[in-house]
Amino acid sequence: MALLPFPCCNSRGTMAALAVISRIGSKGAAARFSTAFIPSSRPSLHDITDMQRAPCRISPSISTAASVTTTRHHFSLDSTIAEDTLPNKTGDRNGLIRYQILADDGHPLRLYSRSPTTDRSASVNNSSSSQTKRSILLLHGRTWSSQPVFDLRTSDNDEKQQSTLQSLAELGFHAYALDLRGFGETPRDEGGYTTPNRCVEDVKCAIDWIARRHDENYDKYGDDGNNETLNAAESSIAMSTKPALLGWSQGALVAQMYAQKHGPATLSDLVLFGTIYDPRVIYPRKPLFDENGQLISGGKDAVKPPAPEVLNTVAASLEDFTLPGTICDEAALEFSSVALAVDTVKAAWDELHEFNVCNPALVHVPTLVIVGAQDPYVKWDAQRELFERLGNEDKSMCVLPACDHAAHILKARKMFIRSVVGFLLRKAGF
Repeated sequence: MALLPFPCCNSRGTMAALAVISRIGSKGAAARFSTAFIPSSRPSLHDITDMQRAPCRISPSISTAASVTTTRHHFSLDSTIAEDTLPNKTGDRNGLIRYQILADDGHPLRLYSRSPTTDRSASVNNSSSSQTKRSILLLHGRTWSSQPVFDLRTSDNDEKQQSTLQSLAELGFHAYALDLRGFGETPRDEGGYTTPNRCVEDVKCAIDWIARRHDENYDKYGDDGNNETLNAAESSIAMSTKPALLGWSQGALVAQMYAQKHGPATLSDLVLFGTIYDPRVIYPRKPLFDENGQLISGGKDAVKPPAPEVLNTVAASLEDFTLPGTICDEAALEFSSVALAVDTVKAAWDELHEFNVCNPALVHVPTLVIVGAQDPYVKWDAQRELFERLGNEDKSMCVLPACDHAAHILKARKMFIRSVVGFLLRKAGF
């Protein structure tokens, strides 16, 4: 392993250095919506002290947008077109593209993407003809869904480049973000709970759907993930056109579980961002029976109690921002406004013991571990152990200076984007 400098420009245009530990081995249609913009005028963070413990408040414009009747379509894995039945909670948001796909059990899932608005991707695309085929799926964390997490915007044209979806689209990637069950515009299923194993299977459906849209060879890959038309030497140096997967926070645990189960056969690369992986944390199983002797866990015959419906709060929507001066009031309050509009009620996570299968040695996909240097939710010994035990020698670790848990939407967000894109294009040049 070597400690390499990674120069980047921060939001002020000055140079910053990233500590990067790197070891690389040899080896559809856009929907149309009625417009309803979120107001750009926000109170100061200091004006919301009395709201810190208040339940969700939805701004009038977002509330109105949720009731707009629109014509939308979904694409299932077999490309069957049908009416989009999922809610639109925030209106057009200046061209946010929505897709509805079906999970293997028939449950509808919401995917989002953005189209590039400039020709900034030209210089990137010219570096590799394969670049136009690259795609990536983004997974949110434990509490907030994809719109606030990966599509934060404080202006209609995202002139500050705050949206991860938009930034990746401008660089030539087919970027998608998934709302897991019970989050955003993907409703809870009949059981009402969000479980790790169910999330993994939903991610598989999304990866398959994305791959078949953008990789004509996807169904030709062998069980080891290599294209059968390439020999072993070629596949070790070629830039894969299979989708990449990025998971943030608890979503990184879901992404790791997915990579362990489906691995190189479906993924080109894995990005574990702000992962809360810790081998010393063992999630306990729930009791099998309740106080009345009713089986409530541990089998298909178990009858779980109704999933709780707990309102999210303003305080919860702002708690990830911990470093003074790293995010402006306008961006923090916009995050809060969108988050509380789309995630009014907390998702009901259950069966967390399923995360106990996370084992870095079982990850055989090229992996980038990326983390804010001052992330309060991660354990540094756990981050190092995760990196060292990864089961693929093609791996990098990147530490973002002066960043906490939400580095991708802070003022230093360009460092995050450049780190991710640099890793994804490491075999093609950038």
